[in-house]
Amino acid sequence: WLKPYTRRAQIAAAARAPRRVVGMFFFAALLLLGIERFLYGYIYHFPESFKQLCNGPLKPLLDYDEGKYWMVAKHLGVVIKVFQFGVIGYDFLSRPMGLSSGPGLLFGLVVAGAGQVLNAATFNAIGAIGVYYGGQLGESIPWCSSFPYNIGLGDPQYWGVVLCVWGLYIALNGGDASPVRHFIVPVLETFWYVMSMKLLENTKNGTA
Repeated sequence: WLKPYTRRAQIAAAARAPRRVVGMFFFAALLLLGIERFLYGYIYHFPESFKQLCNGPLKPLLDYDEGKYWMVAKHLGVVIKVFQFGVIGYDFLSRPMGLSSGPGLLFGLVVAGAGQVLNAATFNAIGAIGVYYGGQLGESIPWCSSFPYNIGLGDPQYWGVVLCVWGLYIALNGGDASPVRHFIVPVLETFWYVMSMKLLENTKNGTA
């Protein structure tokens, strides 16, 4: 038999191991989820620099997109979504998940549905050309004051993404993970999207 102090040390080490894994996941997710936000912040604040990049190393992609800079931004965004979906997919597959109880499941679905409505309404209102920085990249985008830009949300598409992620995690909160562990990804997504709205894509911080 192990001596008491040895046994206690092993128990303590076993308890610390999951915390280390959670900590590693937190910092990895923080980094990976921020890549997309910095890309869009770069395009927003430095559109001329992005155009030069398109006419240089990204010229094959620009030619494929028939010279449309906003299409290059769109396709880069689609590629970078791999990081976002990869983080969420890993989170779902690396631990037991389950559906929430009836009210929690219903609430989560409502929240996710509201997010989808905001997403769809934004694309319907300004099109992909508006969503992917056509205005900053030289395209003529009519000013939109209809839904969802008339409900007091400055960035309805971003809030739509945040709501979708939160709704998904609320609906799948039936596992045995603590709330702190379960909602790491929604908290980080909220952090990065708010950073985009307040700093990385805020006109108060200037544009090139």
